[in-house]
Amino acid sequence: MIPAVSTACLFPKPTEDALYDLCLHGIRTVEIFLNAPSECRPVYVNDLKAMMNRFGMTCRTVHPWTGLQEARMLFSEYPRRAADFLEEAKRVFAAMQILGAEYYILHGAFAGGCKPEIYFERFRMLCETAKPFGVTVTQENVVKYESGKLRFLREFCRRLGDEAKLTFDVKQAVRAGIQIDEAVRAVGSHIVNVHLSDHSDKGDCLRIGKGRFETVPFFASLAAQGFHGTVTLELYRDSFESAAELAEDYQRIGRLIKKAVNT
Repeated sequence: MIPAVSTACLFPKPTEDALYDLCLHGIRTVEIFLNAPSECRPVYVNDLKAMMNRFGMTCRTVHPWTGLQEARMLFSEYPRRAADFLEEAKRVFAAMQILGAEYYILHGAFAGGCKPEIYFERFRMLCETAKPFGVTVTQENVVKYESGKLRFLREFCRRLGDEAKLTFDVKQAVRAGIQIDEAVRAVGSHIVNVHLSDHSDKGDCLRIGKGRFETVPFFASLAAQGFHGTVTLELYRDSFESAAELAEDYQRIGRLIKKAVNT
């Protein structure tokens, strides 16, 4: 397992400035959240890559701005919208090639907004579009989306088999009322990336160690399922004070991973 931090934590700071802040604070693995179509331009992405090279940083995952568009475009009953979305996605995949990122994160369709047969067909189409770029598409669990239900995630993995890859978001699972240990048992072998945060009665998106989430057993359960991907800190901007705190949590995640693996 590899600890990481998402540039999304610092939103709405411009992506390049957020990345620079993480670089300066010693973060060595990141998830880059591309906030606008213009951030896929090769000249812009090459600048991000040059910054990463300068600081010895790697990017494993990319989360594009398309969360709301996905439901209305890729998962629409109007095929031309899906075709247009796939063409737009190629620009993201090309950017990921430059960045060296493997995993693309998808929200999907809103709950009740897409027939299952269309959903799985369109997901496969996106996967096939991504393959020539060396990119793997991952489905994130998001409350109020189809993926917010464990029942859907089970069926997603059953229907898609080896092609079913998941980004598991802890705070979204909490919001959706998903039992995290049950989810890991049910679909853990398909999880390739984690969005981590803590939670308690004080909130569902807290800094690591500020809630009551049993992180070490969670990591151990993932490891037992064969997980060896990134554990990415993803917090909302009102959950922390500074990038220095993100760096502290990044280091803490690394220590907790070692504790889980050595237990």
